[in-house]
Amino acid sequence: MQILTGIHSAATSAHKRFLLIGGHALNVHGIMRATGDIDIMVEAGDAEFWRGLLERLGYEIFHQSSAFMQSKSKELTGWPIDLMLVDTQTMDKVSNDSTTTEVFGPPLPVASVASLIAMKLHALKFVDAVRALKDQSDLLALLELSGMTVHSEAFRQLCERYGTLEIYERLAAIKNS
Repeated sequence: MQILTGIHSAATSAHKRFLLIGGHALNVHGIMRATGDIDIMVEAGDAEFWRGLLERLGYEIFHQSSAFMQSKSKELTGWPIDLMLVDTQTMDKVSNDSTTTEVFGPPLPVASVASLIAMKLHALKFVDAVRALKDQSDLLALLELSGMTVHSEAFRQLCERYGTLEIYERLAAIKNS
């Protein structure tokens, strides 16, 4: 993906950290999932750098909040790019647990399976029913990859920390059926 080469080059030159998350990160970890965008975690304090970079790369920002910046390419064939904006402490934690891949060209940092589990649990607190089905499926695949079971106390604790007890109970019910 040419766009990731441009992002890697500019971010490296500017000493800005980023991590591949979302569907492409799942694919790197061997969980095949079709995705229609590129999801990247960046530090919220660097939001203006990322806004400028995306605009220089031919992207338009169409939505921004304190937690996300969504953009689309001016070219019909360009991948939409969604940035997750996090604080430095979260970026440190996820970065320290990340791996590196060259699947997409340049060496890219990719969120670990454990970090992706935490992100999916957090996301499940806020999504609609249709999106929840995809996130639940991703989460179950990540759990299998990690060796953790839905019924484990460790997973229950993760649900309480990053998601909700209701998410734990819903997934436990799915695995029981």
